[in-house]
Amino acid sequence: MSKITRILIRATILLLPAYLVRFLVFGIPTNILEILIILTIIAYLVEYKRPPSEFYRNHKAIVWAAAAIFIGLVTSMLVNHNYTSSLGIIKGWFILPLAFAWVAFMEAKSRKNVENVYKWLYSSTFWVAIVGLAYYSAGQLTFDGRLQAFFNSPNYLAMYLAPGIVIAFSQAQSTIRETKSRNFLYLLAASLAIILISFYLTYSYAAWAAVVASLLMTAIIKNKEKIDFKKISIAAAVIIFIFLSQWNSQKFMDFRTLGERSSLESRIMIWSAAEKIISDNPFWGIGPGNFQDKYLEYQKYFPPYLEWAVPHPHNLYLAFWLYGGTLSLAGFLALLFFWFREAIKKEKNSLWAISFAIILYFLLHGLVDTTYFKNDLAVIFWLNFIILL
Repeated sequence: MSKITRILIRATILLLPAYLVRFLVFGIPTNILEILIILTIIAYLVEYKRPPSEFYRNHKAIVWAAAAIFIGLVTSMLVNHNYTSSLGIIKGWFILPLAFAWVAFMEAKSRKNVENVYKWLYSSTFWVAIVGLAYYSAGQLTFDGRLQAFFNSPNYLAMYLAPGIVIAFSQAQSTIRETKSRNFLYLLAASLAIILISFYLTYSYAAWAAVVASLLMTAIIKNKEKIDFKKISIAAAVIIFIFLSQWNSQKFMDFRTLGERSSLESRIMIWSAAEKIISDNPFWGIGPGNFQDKYLEYQKYFPPYLEWAVPHPHNLYLAFWLYGGTLSLAGFLALLFFWFREAIKKEKNSLWAISFAIILYFLLHGLVDTTYFKNDLAVIFWLNFIILL
């Protein structure tokens, strides 16, 4: 791997939120993240000039499952005739993230290289958390007092910070167990504190719960023969305290009482609309990027919506079904099945724990939010998906 390719991989991971800086190139919409990914792929191909045959030979079922997702998306696009937005989504959320993750996989041939990938991903979440605190200090919050920084919603900020929390906790356990430098542990703790504060200020309860659940489930699977119930009890007490700290907040009161303006009530209405849309388009779906228009079109079947600007159905699995039809949903579920089947057989070290927990986080939080369908999140998903393999 050339020095240029390594630099581009690290720069891309460090600058994942740069997808927000958008512009046109020869009339084609793109962004800084996509340009970095394209440059990385070009640099790799110029040096190596070989197809991903090694990966295909070892993981044929996974490759075909991913192909099913892609074919479903393209077919749904053709059936629904929404070419412009669909092509942009397929390019930015599927083709480029998957291609970049494969290049990073070719780089990650040793433990040190995998650690470098996670080091730069953690650094990215760290600088985003610092920027988030700067926004908080300046009083730039949402109308309900939540931190979103430069993202479009607090939930998006929480989704981006969550992998950093997983990485830090896994690295902390490894550092303590291997008696590495205490200075490193102190530095890790200080940086994690900053990430946790920004994460907390998003008040994204689903993200909180998903991070905790993914870490606990990973720890149980990884250490099933020597589970430390004392640590689990301490973690449970901390979690309960955090949620109780929100007891009198308006957001938590709406959640507890299912208030008519609560986020849960809004999601229930969105899921109901998504269910109706799927029942009318069960096989082909509605095409990538078409949910907002369909959602508004189906308003006539429901009471007045609580939310009108809804680009995604707030559920990862519904999103795959809606955007790519039955084939994409089946491909995604098959992808997960084959991945977990291989993951369980792997050596369960600290790097395994990071990858496994981050994928679990995507899937758990994906029950109530669309955790994949964003440029930066798509890259993070495929990086962890492929690196573990």
